Amino acid sequence: MKFLFSFIILFVVIITNKLFLFNEEFLILLSFFSFCFVLSEQLSPLINFRFEKKISLIKISLIDSLKLIHIQFSQKKKLNTNLKKLNTNLKKLKNHYENFTLDFLTQFICYLKINEKYNFLNKFLYLVQLENDYLKLIVSLLIKKINSTNNLIKFFGMKLKIKRFQTFYFINQIFLIKKI
Repeated sequence: MKFLFSFIILFVVIITNKLFLFNEEFLILLSFFSFCFVLSEQLSPLINFRFEKKISLIKISLIDSLKLIHIQFSQKKKLNTNLKKLNTNLKKLKNHYENFTLDFLTQFICYLKINEKYNFLNKFLYLVQLENDYLKLIVSLLIKKINSTNNLIKFFGMKLKIKRFQTFYFINQIFLIKKI
């Protein structure tokens, strides 16, 4: 209000001293300034109230978003701590598994050594028996083959009278007599 009163006094002084010419442009300018001044005086509380309201809405929105960010960060922090715990638990599990496998493998190796010795002995005995059986089989087959060959030579030499086979028959008899 004081400003309005001083403005009016200043305006009256300017008019009475004839500092300005009152033509159309000046009157339009003067009416525009007075309109702006009145408008500013009348609407400033309303505009201030509206800006204050918008400011409060922005503050509330900002506070809400900060709360949400805080909640998200706290959840991520919990998740990170859980991940760290999981990491340590997995390391413990890994160590336990390594110890368990080491113990198991050492015991298994001992078992295999004992079992291997027993199996090796059984297999060796079986192999000796198999070798004896094969030797008997081979000897019996050789004797059969020799007898059949000897009988054929005798047959071809005596019955068919082929000289070559007669010679083989006599040579075989001489060898047999020498061995006895």
